[in-house]
Amino acid sequence: MTANVATRRPDVTSDDEQNIEQCSKCASGISLQAPTTNAPASAWLCRRCGSCYFARCQDSDGIEAAGGVRPVSYYEVMKAIYVHMDGDSCPMLEKNARQTAASGLGRKYTGPETRKQKRFPCPAQVTIVPLGEDFRIAAQPARIMTTNLSGGGVALVHTRPITQPYLAIDFAASGIDLLPAILKVTRVRQLPSAYEIAGKFVSRILH
Repeated sequence: MTANVATRRPDVTSDDEQNIEQCSKCASGISLQAPTTNAPASAWLCRRCGSCYFARCQDSDGIEAAGGVRPVSYYEVMKAIYVHMDGDSCPMLEKNARQTAASGLGRKYTGPETRKQKRFPCPAQVTIVPLGEDFRIAAQPARIMTTNLSGGGVALVHTRPITQPYLAIDFAASGIDLLPAILKVTRVRQLPSAYEIAGKFVSRILH
């Protein structure tokens, strides 16, 4: 990790405001909202079941108004995640990412384009945390590879497809000088020996 990791901010696009009023695991009442460009995400734990959300408080006056949840340090969440995550990405996945970035395979998509900024080949390790529609951690985290990166989004390669609509992405393992961010998944497609996952940034994640 470089000394100045997580100092730049990826460009993000905001979605419609979404209230999160019930924990999707234990059904207890909570008071959170979907993060946006101007209201970035923080880490929150459900007071009843301990589920973790990357969201924001419904009341802009402060964290005290967030009923049913309590704030938790982003670093504490990631520390716990690393304990339950496999180590570095597999050598074959890294090889695939580098080949994809070098060949431009990831740029040959002919569907609707969601990123307006120029893409740059960028094979690097990142940590992803799959999130549900309510921004709750919904599946096991993984260390995977990026293939290209722009100010508005990123493309990744993974050994399996992603079914969750959002990903929290931590760039610390790569040394890329970016804050952690939430990615909205816009495309999943199969490559010869892996899956490409692409999307657009919708929010930063505060530490």
